[in-house]
Amino acid sequence: MRKIISGLALSSALMLTVSANATEHVIKMLDTGEDGNIMVFEPAFVKVNKGDTIKFVSTDIGHNNISRHIPEGAKNWKGEVSHDITVTVDKEGVYLYECDLHKFLGMVGVIQVGEATNLAEAKVAAEKLTAGMAMGADRMNEYLSKVK
Repeated sequence: MRKIISGLALSSALMLTVSANATEHVIKMLDTGEDGNIMVFEPAFVKVNKGDTIKFVSTDIGHNNISRHIPEGAKNWKGEVSHDITVTVDKEGVYLYECDLHKFLGMVGVIQVGEATNLAEAKVAAEKLTAGMAMGADRMNEYLSKVK
């Protein structure tokens, strides 16, 4: 019985250590960014570690956040309009997301979690995602160029 209790205590301690090392990254949903571009996520590209959380903050009302391409085995997300949403990224790879209300204006972003294991697939998905945008279609390629 002592071995079981000791094992449980050790497992709990390890889980707390992993949780304690996770970082929360904040991405603002904005009408106008610092660079003057309209309908943006700021920052629109982040590189994070597996297990980190991304908090999308509805700084300006009227935006949401929805995943559009994620690594195999990762969980999709869809935030409500004008509400914050926190997402834990637990699979390595490239995640593409958008505000589905303002995608046509280029309101898209990229998250790299650890190694970019699905970069080729993400680039194909980005082409489809940006097709037909009225403006800002070059943003996705700009963000993807930061993936290393």
